[in-house]
Amino acid sequence: MSVAIAVDGLVKRYGAVEAVAGLSFSVEAGTIFGLLGRNGAGKTTTLECCIGIGKPTSGSIRVLGLDPTQPRDLSGLRRRIGVQLQATSLPEKANVREVLELYAAYYSIPPRVKEMAERVGLADKLDRQMAQLSGGEQQRLALALALQHDPDVLFLDEPTAGMDAFGRRILWTEVERLRAGGKTIVLTTHYIEEAERLSDRICMVQRGKIVAEATPADLVAEYGGAATVSIAADGFVPGAALEALGTWTRTGAEWKLATTTEPGLALAAIVTHANELGTTITALDMHRPTLEDAFIAITGETIQEAAL
Repeated sequence: MSVAIAVDGLVKRYGAVEAVAGLSFSVEAGTIFGLLGRNGAGKTTTLECCIGIGKPTSGSIRVLGLDPTQPRDLSGLRRRIGVQLQATSLPEKANVREVLELYAAYYSIPPRVKEMAERVGLADKLDRQMAQLSGGEQQRLALALALQHDPDVLFLDEPTAGMDAFGRRILWTEVERLRAGGKTIVLTTHYIEEAERLSDRICMVQRGKIVAEATPADLVAEYGGAATVSIAADGFVPGAALEALGTWTRTGAEWKLATTTEPGLALAAIVTHANELGTTITALDMHRPTLEDAFIAITGETIQEAAL
């Protein structure tokens, strides 16, 4: 695959504050690249430099072979990229139809009002004014505006912040459809589920630096830790066959197995053994390692703290 975006040694300082501290990564065309990290990690600053609204202190950026820090390149690039920022300011008295028509005029293209509204779940709100839309609906409209000119590269900055579950599903479906159509997408998020579901490759960012980069599956495999199965049952003691599955620990009435084998099979074996012993199971739990486990292991932080 060809490289759509190349970032090399990106540094961005605001006075004494170093928001981005030497990031380097590349994004293959036709893939979704996730920048995952807590608020303040440097994700948005990196995106702003890539789209030309922030000027790097040092380092280089190329998007579709063009340098967004150069006015001439940026002018040509704007027609080839779409951007959805965390917040989009739109005229409060304008309705959805008018805003879609206005943005189409910016690009000198015929408006695709009905099509774009349907794609983001706003087909029944074309006459609704901006002031009457929820925050999540405004975010979905912002996505439609970013897509209306059919860009080759799409930058999404915390696109589902403030959205309900319905809005998130709409956005996720649209992003997956865009990837299937060969579009390149850079996604910044602090939602683990979003990053894991959508991203072909994830770059974990902490305090302006990359701390890990790989596919979601590879990050989980390397850093997620062992799967666990826990059981609480009167009189339960793991036998020799179960002891061979991994490492057992006991806390009070609960036994916990940490295993590198398939946890579903281990769970079945444990339940079978408990039944053979004639014990009554009072608690049973299974946990597979997740991207969140990997994030905590790599950064020492829980990403939920960022959203508080």
